[in-house]
Amino acid sequence: MTTTIRQYTSALLLAASAIVPFTGRAAEAEEFLLGATVHFTQDKGILDVNLKLARDCNLNAIREDLPWKLAERRRGIVTAPSLFRRIADTARANGLPVLGILAYNNHFYDGGSYPRSAEAVAAYARYAGQVAAGLRGRGVPYYQVWNEWDGGCGMNPAKRGRGDAESYINLLKAAYPALKQGDPDATVVSGSVCTGDEYFEKLLRLGMADHCDILSIHTYNFQQRGEAATPEAWQRRMLKLDEMIRKYNNGDSKPVFVTEMGYPSFTGPHGRTAGECAVYLARLMLLARTVPNLRGLWWYDLQDDGWDITEREHNFGLFNADGTPKPAAAVMRDLAPLVRKGEFLGRLDTGDPSVWILRFRHDGRETQAMWSTGGRRSGLVWEKGPGSTGTFEMRRPGQPPQPLAWGRRDWVADRKAKFDPARREITIDEMPLLMTGDFTDVRLAGTVERPAPPAGRSDYRLPPDIAVAVPKGEKAAAVSLPKRGNYFKFTDPGYQGDKDLDAAFEFHYDRDHLYLTVRTVDDHFRLAPSAERGWGSDGIQTGFHFDREGGSPLERVELDFALTGHGPEACWRTPFAGRRPGIATDVKITVREEKREGTARWHTYRLTIPASSLGAGELRPGRSFLFSILVNDNDGVGRKGFLHWGGGLGSRPYDPSFYNLVVLK
Repeated sequence: MTTTIRQYTSALLLAASAIVPFTGRAAEAEEFLLGATVHFTQDKGILDVNLKLARDCNLNAIREDLPWKLAERRRGIVTAPSLFRRIADTARANGLPVLGILAYNNHFYDGGSYPRSAEAVAAYARYAGQVAAGLRGRGVPYYQVWNEWDGGCGMNPAKRGRGDAESYINLLKAAYPALKQGDPDATVVSGSVCTGDEYFEKLLRLGMADHCDILSIHTYNFQQRGEAATPEAWQRRMLKLDEMIRKYNNGDSKPVFVTEMGYPSFTGPHGRTAGECAVYLARLMLLARTVPNLRGLWWYDLQDDGWDITEREHNFGLFNADGTPKPAAAVMRDLAPLVRKGEFLGRLDTGDPSVWILRFRHDGRETQAMWSTGGRRSGLVWEKGPGSTGTFEMRRPGQPPQPLAWGRRDWVADRKAKFDPARREITIDEMPLLMTGDFTDVRLAGTVERPAPPAGRSDYRLPPDIAVAVPKGEKAAAVSLPKRGNYFKFTDPGYQGDKDLDAAFEFHYDRDHLYLTVRTVDDHFRLAPSAERGWGSDGIQTGFHFDREGGSPLERVELDFALTGHGPEACWRTPFAGRRPGIATDVKITVREEKREGTARWHTYRLTIPASSLGAGELRPGRSFLFSILVNDNDGVGRKGFLHWGGGLGSRPYDPSFYNLVVLK
């Protein structure tokens, strides 16, 4: 194959004019913080062993829960428990300052829900201040006021839901002075926002930046598609967040911690191999230093939570559940000194946005980190001038360095090509390559496009259950929902058997329509105010996920339906192909009430769903789609739970790869 070199002018000499200027702060004595979440208060891992793993990875911080319920076991009496002190002291002995999370509900206040009342807010502030006082001087310099208030993390399922922004600001206002009184040297970090930048902006608008020392956010993007899931997309988001902060902070920036970020190595949707996660970690660490106001990054998490390769929550760690290192651990160990202590000098502008070259100075030498994106592979042609006298070495993160020998002869393109002693080609791909040495008289002369192998797909998961749709007019086999493990409980007493709630469904089809029939028996049936609010009554939720002709996946489509006070109604919950969520006027729905027995009701729902509304195209034998259904259960005191077939609806993760499979006969 013939290759071409895009020549660059002498302006690409490694001089200041060739570098994208670094507009942030100058290098500071204060180190950048690289940490990981540890979860010792959740009885995870082995304290001494795991802290040694963190130290051996060259981390300089950890993040740990300091739960309210452990600090206030008796109403009004708050202590810093011995477990908190032992974690702090052991971490300090290992040179690992702790970011302590002051979070989660306490059953003494507001019924165990988010602390919103004046009494609960005052109690939380008391807990925060007294824990800080009890741990003062013990290696906990950072305290975080709650964790994922907007996402329900750590909350009792019955009290979960999205905490409102106004109540969080009230909590932060009360906690900030209490923490400073408990430990005047403490750095107060705002609670981590996990549901997106819109909520983060709302908190800023309400004055969040005025009541903390450092802002915090969780920035997971592994569930995004394509380029949006990359570290480069993450970096663009972080730069935009700084602009947002300035907008609401009188034009000034403010330090930010990313207190959770990670890529899980699992076989579910959006999963990656352990090697791919290591590649993304390497790029993320390097790009973190390009964000001027970012002061710390905590990987989620240090150690895997379990061994289920299909469960994403088990597979975020740098280490396996038994402490065996994954590839990401070697990357962290190798890059951490450069990221923590190096001075970021800028990005070399090659004219190709898919080629990244970042310049750092560390230990008196310059290191250039270089990689390509989008599955591309490129050859970088470097040329040294007469003023270059230094030597170079290059390495992949986690691998030993090797000397860089100068000289280039492109014999593959031309067997008679001449040897050029002043040039060297270096092939880069998605894993960064680091070149270290004296770049005084060295320039990038051009790039060569090299063929790259196609990217593999690692986000696979076999559906655990299969149903069959039959042509219209044939008899279909109904699928019963109340099998073992098919009830998701929100509150006690939970599922009481098929006399409590029973449901079954079946599918028919023709070329242009799916016909869904659902039969339910509910001992306490409640009408829904609308299909859109049917999840809170006894409505039904479904999810569909088709592939296009040719195999590429479509977005999932969620369809809810319910019997309301004004008749049966269906609504689209998710946007699709430009259609907004709302009443499904294109879906025909009828409901027949077949029997009454006290408060119990027998209902049959029949839906005619256009295939075009699902993006499915023509329906024919042999095609298949992913499907999930849940039947909600409300016995008059709130949502008790739901029967389901397939996952991905009603409880996290909201992901179509957790649906089951339907095959068209």
